[in-house]
Amino acid sequence: MTDESGEPSVGIFWLLANGSLLVNSSPLSAAETYGNCLTHPRSHIDVWTELQRSRMVPTDVEYEESPRGRAVYDSRRDRFVIYADRCILRRKNTLRQVMKELKLPQNKTETSSDLHYRCSRCLHGEPRTNSK
Repeated sequence: MTDESGEPSVGIFWLLANGSLLVNSSPLSAAETYGNCLTHPRSHIDVWTELQRSRMVPTDVEYEESPRGRAVYDSRRDRFVIYADRCILRRKNTLRQVMKELKLPQNKTETSSDLHYRCSRCLHGEPRTNSK
């Protein structure tokens, strides 16, 4: 679900229970403006619903249960920002995979936690798994 050209993309993603990364993105040239940022026009809930209908994700798991995030381009600062659940931010290999999938330049990409992107484990204070 990523762009096949060399152009960087913005998008949304999940880290599934089996450890796989699920990404839905659009090239930067097709991104929509949101304040000072360019962002993927699709929402987590809409994409997750489509994925459930096609049986690509479990139908008994809600979109906000798995760790998730969003990558945007801050045009004012000329930087990409990956906003993600802390369960993702602690996993450097997963972050590298997100950056690779979206073709984000290392020297112009930063990460940040965000209260909007918290999985059910983080919201309810359950023990976290070891990072990989």
